[in-house]
Amino acid sequence: MPHNRYYIDTPLHENKSIVLTGEEWHHLARVTRSRKEDNVELINGHGVLAEATVSDLRKSEAELMVDKVTKKPSPPPLILAQAIPRMNHLEWIVEKGTELNATAFWLFPGNLSEKDTLSSNQLARLKHLCISAMKQCGRLDLPKIVLMPPLAQWESVEGTLLFCDTTEDAPPLWNLPLTKTLPSPVCLFVGPEKGFDSKETHLLSHTLKARGVRLHPNILRAETAPLVALSLIQKFL
Repeated sequence: MPHNRYYIDTPLHENKSIVLTGEEWHHLARVTRSRKEDNVELINGHGVLAEATVSDLRKSEAELMVDKVTKKPSPPPLILAQAIPRMNHLEWIVEKGTELNATAFWLFPGNLSEKDTLSSNQLARLKHLCISAMKQCGRLDLPKIVLMPPLAQWESVEGTLLFCDTTEDAPPLWNLPLTKTLPSPVCLFVGPEKGFDSKETHLLSHTLKARGVRLHPNILRAETAPLVALSLIQKFL
């Protein structure tokens, strides 16, 4: 990924001027020390890559002229439905999950979760990690982060639904007779540190019609399981 790629939450159009402020301006002006007439890249998290030129640098903002815009198709919908773990684990999951092409993170309080919600500051922190990971890994779309209610309040979800099941008779994900035309979206359910309880596994398998799968012969940690699931499912996307 180029070192001079910046994120701005605004539409990007050719021959239009945009103004970069805040942390992205600081990175451009103070870290990479860009100057007038330098070429940079801009992304807005909607599958757009813009080539731009620095036209002016001011005390707390930079003006850039968009020279060329390229639009790329969106990746297949891949949702990680994650029961809220400890914040340090969740940060790791969101950052690495972005690199592994999760298109959305549905965060919900599990029956055995230690946390049942997230503050606005914590959500802002997770979005910041998503943006940084998006820029670093080269993808152009920004995953959505959505707070969801407990599973007992969920209605039906369309698509291909799978949940992490640690029982020995659960089929391995890599051996499932899945095709490369899975009904969209693909939604992976992962529990918190203490896993899903029996009520949740019943809801997942009987109400939501999700299929339980094993990810590994060993029982994986809460911060490991979602990343393995996202990696394995790529085979079928």
